[in-house]
Amino acid sequence: MDALRAEIAHLQQAEKNRLDLLSQKSTGARNRLEATALAILGVLLILLVVAAVAIARATRSRAQALDAVIDLSRRRKAILDAAMDGIIILNPSGSIESVNRTAATMFGYVEEELLRRDVGMLFATPPPVGQVATLLRQMNLQDGTPGTLQEIPGRCKDGSPLLADVAISAVLLADGMHYVAVVRDMSERKKVERMKAEFVASVSHELRTPLTSIAGSLGLLSNGAGGTLPDRASRLVDIAHNNSERLVRLINDILDIEKLDAGKMTFNNKRLDLGEIAAQAVVANKAYADRFGVELLLTVAPQPTPVWADADRLMQVLANLISNAAKFSSQGGSVEVRVERGRTAHVVSVIDNGSGISPEFAGRMFQRFAQADSSDARQKQGTGLGLAIVNEIVQRLGGKITVDTEPGRGSTFCVVLPAMREQGNEPAPVVLLCEHDPGVARALAQMIGENGLQCRIAPSGKAALASLEGAAFAVILVDVDLPGDGGMALVRELREEHAVTTPILMISAETDGDALSAKVLQIEDWLQKPLSIDQVVQAVNRVLGTLPLDRRGSARLPRVLHAEDDPDIVRLVEAAFEGKATLFAAPSVEKARATIARTELDLAILDLGLTDGSGLALLGDLAKAPNGPLPVIIFSAQDADPEVAQKVQAFFTKSHTPIDHLVRTVDRLARSSPPSRTDA
Repeated sequence: MDALRAEIAHLQQAEKNRLDLLSQKSTGARNRLEATALAILGVLLILLVVAAVAIARATRSRAQALDAVIDLSRRRKAILDAAMDGIIILNPSGSIESVNRTAATMFGYVEEELLRRDVGMLFATPPPVGQVATLLRQMNLQDGTPGTLQEIPGRCKDGSPLLADVAISAVLLADGMHYVAVVRDMSERKKVERMKAEFVASVSHELRTPLTSIAGSLGLLSNGAGGTLPDRASRLVDIAHNNSERLVRLINDILDIEKLDAGKMTFNNKRLDLGEIAAQAVVANKAYADRFGVELLLTVAPQPTPVWADADRLMQVLANLISNAAKFSSQGGSVEVRVERGRTAHVVSVIDNGSGISPEFAGRMFQRFAQADSSDARQKQGTGLGLAIVNEIVQRLGGKITVDTEPGRGSTFCVVLPAMREQGNEPAPVVLLCEHDPGVARALAQMIGENGLQCRIAPSGKAALASLEGAAFAVILVDVDLPGDGGMALVRELREEHAVTTPILMISAETDGDALSAKVLQIEDWLQKPLSIDQVVQAVNRVLGTLPLDRRGSARLPRVLHAEDDPDIVRLVEAAFEGKATLFAAPSVEKARATIARTELDLAILDLGLTDGSGLALLGDLAKAPNGPLPVIIFSAQDADPEVAQKVQAFFTKSHTPIDHLVRTVDRLARSSPPSRTDA
């Protein structure tokens, strides 16, 4: 029993020892677990601290970046709003994505009213939504390339028109190609141009009249009208006369430049023979060349050289080139005027044997006020405007001017003008005229026919498309205001299928109606209404060619009405006509009418600006004069108006017309007029 107890005690002790060992192991494991947990918690705490620091820094950086973006946006907006030009940013669909304050104010809107709206709403004639985007894509603008400048008529919120210069450029962004339009209001510039035009008109009248009196009076004195002058006085008068003519030429050059800039220089084109014009120019400039001891030679092609040009403007071009050649030729030399016939163009050349032109000056000789060196102006009395005017006129006539020169070997100036088509066996090119107004269509067709072309009229877009079936046209003219969808819709259809490459000219009331469409649709030019149809016959040539050349049987002097309110001009003309005609001066319309009623007149010289109205008011009275309709000469400081010039026998501008030319014209008209019924 004791042994059993001892064994049980031994087992109990062994079990206790084992439990103590397990307890010790468990305690060790728990301690290690707690240490591990504490270590993990420490690491997590460190990570949390690091994360908190990182988040704080990121938040601060994000806030700083956001502030920078906001600041940049404010700066950009401040810059855009401070710009004097309107700036509009368009998204790929043609909608306004952003706009500066100037652009919104320019069109009369609040900025928010324009956002996400189609930009076509700002056009004078709003196109369909999305069409502007199509046109922009067709322009193929590239990112980073300079913008293209367009003149686009716009419309403000209140409906008032706004003519603007618009520079369009492209920028490629993540969501597609965007477009930046910089808009400049041209209203102020147009106002300045109007003021400039008014100033030029004032200068034209106020300077030309006294200059005509001065130059004419000195010319009469120089020719002995005041009696024989002492040699010293004669030299002084010649100096004054030459310099007054120089001043007249300077004023005329300046006014011509201003008229060219303003687009107001009239061109009354008709069919001319270049050889005949060259011959007239040689005769007209012979006296001037004689002053320099230079002989003028003329060489003309044996065949006709027809061109479509304005006789007066072409004479102005040749006169300038011939006078320059004479001035810069050595005494005893010669200047040849040569006319050559070509297949597509005719050429008139002015060839001198002078000192030639340096290569440095040749590159800028057609610029305004360009001179080879400062001594030229003093030595040759030039202003540097003549060749600039010549170049402009030749370009307006559809031609070009070239120069071949070498220092020491003379110069050759060539004016190249398109040759008019002559009647032959070849069929003439056909022009399609899309014009809904029958009167305008007939007038244009007649002018086109006179230019050696055939013309077919289509009064509507549908008729135009029908005409194109199976027919080829050299040129197509389209009126913007065609019935139906309009002329632009017709042009789009033509460019898509029927006339992809045929040159197209638009007829519109606007100078450049839809500049974007014009560029995309390859419209050659815009003809602005009202159309100035070229006059077929010049006034003076018409009278000389059609009036019967009856000779007056009476020996009395012609009686001439001179309606002029400037007493100096009256005295000048009286001195010039002394012994050649009897003048009846009238400073007003009322006094001129009284003279017409009580006096049998042979001819009338009219100034347009009289004390109580225009000299044109007398045309009706002169047409009903007692001895029949009287020939009329306009002698005025104002430039010739084609419509007025067509109603009279001659139209002379005072500063452009030597007084002796007026005398010769009066004498010619008086001798070609029918004889008076009485000789009282």
